[in-house]
Amino acid sequence: MRVITAAVSLAAACSILCAAPSSAQTPAPETASTPAVGSGLDCNGYSSVSTNSKINMICADRKNTNGGRFWDNGNYVGHDEPSIQWTSPAAGSASRMAWIVALPGRDPVPTQSGTSVANFELYPAFWMSLALCDPNSWPFNPCTPNSDANSSNILTGAGSAVLELQFYPPGWPPFNGQISCSSTQWCAALNIDSATVNPACMEPVNFAFLQTDGVPTGPPAPGHQTAATLTPNGRTLMMNPGDVLLVLVADTSAGLLTYVNDLTTGQVGYMVASSSVGFANTNPNTCQTTPFSFHPEYNTATPTNTVPWAALQLNVNFAVEIGHFELGANGDNDADDAPCFPGPTIAGCLAFATSGDTDFDGTSYQPDWPDGTGNHPQPLALVGGPITLTNTGFGGLFPSMQFETNVGYTETGCNPFTGAGCTVPPAGAAFYPFYSRAGTGSTCVLTFGNDIPGATSNDFGKDAQYGPNNASQPALRTSGFFTNVCMP
Repeated sequence: MRVITAAVSLAAACSILCAAPSSAQTPAPETASTPAVGSGLDCNGYSSVSTNSKINMICADRKNTNGGRFWDNGNYVGHDEPSIQWTSPAAGSASRMAWIVALPGRDPVPTQSGTSVANFELYPAFWMSLALCDPNSWPFNPCTPNSDANSSNILTGAGSAVLELQFYPPGWPPFNGQISCSSTQWCAALNIDSATVNPACMEPVNFAFLQTDGVPTGPPAPGHQTAATLTPNGRTLMMNPGDVLLVLVADTSAGLLTYVNDLTTGQVGYMVASSSVGFANTNPNTCQTTPFSFHPEYNTATPTNTVPWAALQLNVNFAVEIGHFELGANGDNDADDAPCFPGPTIAGCLAFATSGDTDFDGTSYQPDWPDGTGNHPQPLALVGGPITLTNTGFGGLFPSMQFETNVGYTETGCNPFTGAGCTVPPAGAAFYPFYSRAGTGSTCVLTFGNDIPGATSNDFGKDAQYGPNNASQPALRTSGFFTNVCMP
């Protein structure tokens, strides 16, 4: 593909980035067993000892150890993440990969009536994921990095964390209670969620924006984050609508590297999940942190190599986070609306108070997704899915994929143990977005939302693409694996 041959190789990127930043540039690492009382000790915001600097962080969705819904201090915290999971038997496929993404073009100007809709009304982020080792995360067992010897059993498997490399659209309002960088530009962050059952640190999160110098804007570790951690600065990578991005996710000796080369502007941003720049894991008993460098959990991205506690079947995935916005100064006055804001562009609610839009009546569940019309956003385009990386450059596309959605966990009428009442679209939704293919072969891209006349070549049955209730996890819908639809 032309955009790949124009991009840097992993070897070139590593020659610049794999060395840890100098001590003069980096914040002092936390000492072992540091008391943690700042922001980030619970991504969901329900810690009894820690208050998040941003009330609306985007967290990995969990399931209970019995397969049911997960509750954090009495609050259901699940949310909707329609996703594609890719698999590959290639060595290193779960520790080194590249993505090519074209960001949506500039949004239409949103209107209060909903006749014109911007991307931020549909999703607060899209993300790429990866399973990471964390022996202090559920199920609290040793984990050997980059090894298929790790088990994904929810009770006896290796301790696992989730990378979500999150991309945030131009936001509304830019800094009111949500992770966003600008009203006109995109940004991205390395977000790592771990899992405990301690009410004070139920889902500890490491967070850092991708920076042009690789230095976090503030302390990234759980319980040590400040307002600076979640506020972009002059070295935060900013991307324009319509830019084409090369995204690398790869292990290094210092920790997991997340790297974005904006092929349109030539700008580069990166972050290494390393103890040398302040990353840490969290003691599940005391909630105290220890400097820690995160590495991939598995060597190969096979169907069984997944995060034990995630609601999705999760390792090498792409997901769009939906169900977090409702129009109006008070939404529709439901419990799932708050917090709400009067503007500045339009009045609306961020619907993060518990788990999101649990009655499915917000903008995510209307036919307002990219459809080729001027009053709806332009589509996000993913070129073919993840690409394996070798020691010398780019390999091939991951050969297998499946569609999945965890929306059943959020449906009040869904029985997560039997699958009864778990429907797509969920009750109350006027529409449910889906993945589509545009073009074939070397021009094949995947989009998300609605059919686009003149572009969509296959919508995989629209909502039917998510398949039946998963036999072992009935609240989850999975299509089953099939050949990557963009394979040449």
